[in-house]
Amino acid sequence: MFKQLKSLVSGGLQVEPAPVPCRKYEARLEDYLQGAADVELTEHLSQCGDCRAALERSRLGGELLREAWEPVGEPQSAFLAGVMARIREEKARAESPAAFWNPLEFLASRLSLSAAALLLALSVYMVGFGPRRTPSVPPSAGSELRAADFPQPPGDPESNDEVFQSLVETDNGN
Repeated sequence: MFKQLKSLVSGGLQVEPAPVPCRKYEARLEDYLQGAADVELTEHLSQCGDCRAALERSRLGGELLREAWEPVGEPQSAFLAGVMARIREEKARAESPAAFWNPLEFLASRLSLSAAALLLALSVYMVGFGPRRTPSVPPSAGSELRAADFPQPPGDPESNDEVFQSLVETDNGN
């Protein structure tokens, strides 16, 4: 059957126009395939190889189409057993106590998907249309402060007398 199909496809791809004298028979080939009696076409087919080949290709194509539309038949027992096992599994899963959570899992997945979409939309808005931040301008070289610009603290006193003296001078020793 596959060889016939291959020859039909390869023959069908190489469609050449019928010779001029055969064109008047071309339209009558379909009726001839359906069983209509046509003496003139029968006589032409006995003499013309191209029309015989076209008739054979058409006959083969019709057979292949009829076979394709026929029901395949009963399913194999292994296929039927597999389908029935899946049905039993689904029924057991639906009747189990854990089946209570299935709608909530569905709702949670939809909610998380919606939240992710909302977060993406807000992110795009903030990047594209949100308030603009002005970048902080680093101080220029002229306004930069150095350690020498600040008063230096006095050094550590060398003795306790110097500490007492500095307290008296600042009037902290009341």
